[in-house]
Amino acid sequence: MKNTLLKIASILSIVASAQAAVTFSFANYTGSATGANGLPFVDSAGAAILNSSNTLFASIGYLNAGGDSTAASVLSRFVSLDSTPLNPITTPTNRNGLFNGSDYNSSTNVYPPGFVTKEVTVLIHDTSVYASATAIAAFTFTGTTFLAADVVTGARVQNFQLTSASSPVVGGIRSVTTQPTTPGASPFVNGVTLVSLAPIPETSTSLLGAIGALALLRRRRN
Repeated sequence: MKNTLLKIASILSIVASAQAAVTFSFANYTGSATGANGLPFVDSAGAAILNSSNTLFASIGYLNAGGDSTAASVLSRFVSLDSTPLNPITTPTNRNGLFNGSDYNSSTNVYPPGFVTKEVTVLIHDTSVYASATAIAAFTFTGTTFLAADVVTGARVQNFQLTSASSPVVGGIRSVTTQPTTPGASPFVNGVTLVSLAPIPETSTSLLGAIGALALLRRRRN
């Protein structure tokens, strides 16, 4: 009986080790504590906006076809790989605006249905739930797609880095002169500006505006 249990345990351990994990990691930071590495997220003045009082989030997924490149359209067409974004995205010490992190980790080495072969899109947003974001940036990585499940032993990691070669969908890469908080470190020479989404007026507000416009038009005709 004891030998049988040992054999079962041995088989289970082999099966467990064969269950490869898939992890998708996104970074805009190379790991160095100095130097102008990565692309910081900046405000309209070129200052890195990720700090103790201004948190950002990152979600990885793909864009449904159709629509245009406006922030509202991209946000509505974005399909997230994981319901939990980098929450919040973490910043290296004294390097505001930069981060590393993993958005998705599956012990079964399988992406959700519909993701395989889709081009990877990263959405940066200012709220923990991307659907309610008021400012976003979105990037695609040409040639980087969600890979089909591999039958392998060990972990498979898909990594990609936000650089000047990345393709912005919303939020362009622009020149900045952002000084990092580390004394003597090189300044950032490029940054990514988040794009604000215009608030959608409530139904009651839109209706009142329409009634007011009609009243004004009727008064002018009279």
